[in-house]
Amino acid sequence: MSKPYNQMTPAERTAARIAQNRAITEKIADSKAQRPPVVSSAGFTRATPDEQAKRSGVIRKVPAK
Repeated sequence: MSKPYNQMTPAERTAARIAQNRAITEKIADSKAQRPPVVSSAGFTRATPDEQAKRSGVIRKVPAK
């Protein structure tokens, strides 16, 4: 609006605040739409060597001494 905030009526202040909130919401929605999808963190969980082998299909055997 062209009026300074202190010269606005309560209704104008409310309308200005609603418009400002909508602009912020749209800006956030646009930035979220541009982000790449999040990759699953399932591969980063702790597991025993046997469980890891079942997931990847590769097992590395170390000879016993």
